[in-house]
Amino acid sequence: MSNDDATVALLAAGVLDELDREVFESLARMVEDTDPVPAGLVDRIGMALTIEALHADVAELRLDGELALAVRTDETSIEAGTITFTTDVLTVMISVHAEAGRVRVDGWAAPAEAIDVELHQGAEVISTISDDDGRFSFVDIERGPARLVLRRLSEPTVPVVTPQIEL
Repeated sequence: MSNDDATVALLAAGVLDELDREVFESLARMVEDTDPVPAGLVDRIGMALTIEALHADVAELRLDGELALAVRTDETSIEAGTITFTTDVLTVMISVHAEAGRVRVDGWAAPAEAIDVELHQGAEVISTISDDDGRFSFVDIERGPARLVLRRLSEPTVPVVTPQIEL
């Protein structure tokens, strides 16, 4: 063990005193002021861990038509009128319509069957079940980032999760 290693080991074995706590608190404030945790990061991490724990099938995003808004700087979200998500087991197309400052989301899933559909916006989750033709809708929805989680009733343990989009 070198002298440096011995010094580090000795310091590591020591007890924190009040001055140490003040230094660490000052350092924490400085980091928070200069490089704060981005808004929504904790929610995105939680969603990613949930997806991993569920072994979910993550849908691939395919845009149909013109992009209405560029990618936001603080979030990987996009806004478009019609969006298609595809996986090996399910294809979902949604159409987003503005209605008095809010939005309506109409969707169709294929292959056609009844599907449990959840719309996630932050901590809020709104659920519906599609009809036997795979059609579903959400009305009077607040604008903002959202994602869908779909569970085929024939195989509910394998959810399909869409990327986050801007409604």
